[in-house]
Amino acid sequence: MPRPDFVELRTELLQSGISPGHVFRAITELDEHFEDLVFAEIEDGSERATAERNAVVALGDLAEVSRAMQQQPELKSWAWNYPRLARIVYPLACIVALPAVPVIAGVQNASLLARWAVCALVGGFVTALMFLVLQLAISPV
Repeated sequence: MPRPDFVELRTELLQSGISPGHVFRAITELDEHFEDLVFAEIEDGSERATAERNAVVALGDLAEVSRAMQQQPELKSWAWNYPRLARIVYPLACIVALPAVPVIAGVQNASLLARWAVCALVGGFVTALMFLVLQLAISPV
């Protein structure tokens, strides 16, 4: 029997409105508990495949975990509880954060931006020099 499908559980919990923080914590704890069960079985002398089968049985049905979490309203995200407010707040937050995107990208790619700026400066200087040479070539002395 393979490992429990925590990805499916994660998707189900998020789609049911459980806060991402609570989902992350629950999945992490379930995964750690599964590993602890497998480790205990291996220490008792079981093979890895047998230990994983026994750990899956000991862990129980993940659908029950999902139902139990979905029945607790305090685990729901605020956007799930107030969808009208979320439709206003999320776009406004994106508009507010939008000017920060170039700054963040600039900080992460500072060396590329520095090279680009130097190339643009050199290109502008060469172009200005060519215009000066052309101006001097066509103007009467």
